[in-house]
Amino acid sequence: MAKSYKVEEVNAGICTCTLRGATIEKCIESNTKQGWAFEQMEPISGRFCLIFPRYKMLIVFSKEG
Repeated sequence: MAKSYKVEEVNAGICTCTLRGATIEKCIESNTKQGWAFEQMEPISGRFCLIFPRYKMLIVFSKEG
């Protein structure tokens, strides 16, 4: 069987510019309930309004079939 992959993006808070563990955990739990298996996650950073740092977490899930 082929494996399907899905990437979810979790954004940092606008005011704090920090990633919240509870938000990441909620995303992972929601996808595992739908049958997706957690594979890995990778933080990325960028800029918001050219000045403020903006962080995101990319979370990869997989599913058989």
